[in-house]
Amino acid sequence: MRRNTLIAGAASIIAIVVGQGTAAQADTTDHLYGGCGLHVTLVSTLSPDRYSGEIFEASASLDATNSPTTASVSCWVEVNGVEAVNSRLNTGGFAFQEGEKSLAYTAGATDVVALCQQVTFLDGSTWTAADGNVGTDCRTLP
Repeated sequence: MRRNTLIAGAASIIAIVVGQGTAAQADTTDHLYGGCGLHVTLVSTLSPDRYSGEIFEASASLDATNSPTTASVSCWVEVNGVEAVNSRLNTGGFAFQEGEKSLAYTAGATDVVALCQQVTFLDGSTWTAADGNVGTDCRTLP
């Protein structure tokens, strides 16, 4: 199984600011544009189950009046429903959230690998993903 995955909600901060992409929202008031992404590659053909790369997050957060608000965003990788060791990235801030870190994990050809995201806004509300998942959303990677 070959994984060379790039997932992101927005290509750049400029794209986020102009509102391109899908908005995720909390209790119909707070919105997050952008989100978590992952780029990993197979370490080598000698280690067919070992992947390394970067997990990253870039987003903008707005309240119901389209004014900037504070958000905390967590991203991580799960393998078979278990968080991969040292894969969690926590970002946060007023209006913009961004960060990245290196990661590595092991996953065999039949393992299910997912990129997960969790968002909390300043008012304490939690994010609802575009697919309707509330609080945390994990997307299975190809």
